[in-house]
Amino acid sequence: MILDAKVKSTDQTIFKDKKIIERKGYLPINYGNNFIDNSDEITLFTELEFQDDLLSVQIKIDFSYKRICVRCLNPSSNNEINELSSKVNIYEENDYELNHDDEYFDLEPIISEMIIDKMQNNFVCSNECKGLCTYCGINLTKKTCNCEEKNLKESPFSSLSQLDL
Repeated sequence: MILDAKVKSTDQTIFKDKKIIERKGYLPINYGNNFIDNSDEITLFTELEFQDDLLSVQIKIDFSYKRICVRCLNPSSNNEINELSSKVNIYEENDYELNHDDEYFDLEPIISEMIIDKMQNNFVCSNECKGLCTYCGINLTKKTCNCEEKNLKESPFSSLSQLDL
C-alpha cells in the first residue's frame, strides 16, 4: 500500500495538540541506481505540534530500498533510518511547501527528500567487484572470459591516453 503522508491541517491548527502519526507503506522512488518498489516498506513516525504560528515537525523514517552495483549491476537490499526536526511557519512561504490554505499538510515531498538523502549514488557491492566485461558482458567477479582487449591504438580516443592528467 502506498504510504499516506497527508495530515489534515485544520485539525492541527485548531486544536493545537501534539499529533503523533505512525504509518507504514511504500513510496515509488527511482533515484540513480536506487529504487523503492511495492516490496519495500517505509515506517513513518511523525510528531506535529502547532505553537505561535509555527508548526513543529519531527519525522523519523525507517525504510528499505534496492540498489544496483554500478560495476556488476547486481541488485542488493539496504535499510536506512533518517530523522528530521524543524519548525515551519505555515502562514508564509517555506522550503517544505506546507500551507495553511490547503486542507492537508502533504509530508510526501519531505519524506522523499529524506529518503533520497540516504541513498548512495555510486554504490559498489564490494571492493573486490571487477564489474562486467566490456565486450561480452560477463560478470568478471564470478567468471572469466576469453575476450581479447581491443588494441588501444585502434580506438579513436587513443590520443587521450597521451594527456598528462
